[in-house]
Amino acid sequence: MAIPIRSCIACRKATNWRELLRVVMIEGLVIPDPAHNKGGRGAWLHLTCLEVAKNRRSFNRAFRTDLNLSFDELEKFIALN
Repeated sequence: MAIPIRSCIACRKATNWRELLRVVMIEGLVIPDPAHNKGGRGAWLHLTCLEVAKNRRSFNRAFRTDLNLSFDELEKFIALN
């Protein structure tokens, strides 16, 4: 069985999905989904690429929205890991 490959929304590097964090957007909040069980459209991110993704508005593109997104929970999660 082939290992799923995903691309980081910031650096666009394709890699094994286990090396990336899945995130989802729920009501304008960008929330980490390390267990990969939250519903909705997901995006994949290297933990080190958060600032690049925010500056490039990669989350807005990935989630197909023009909302002002909140990254509080994602930033807390990354700070702990």
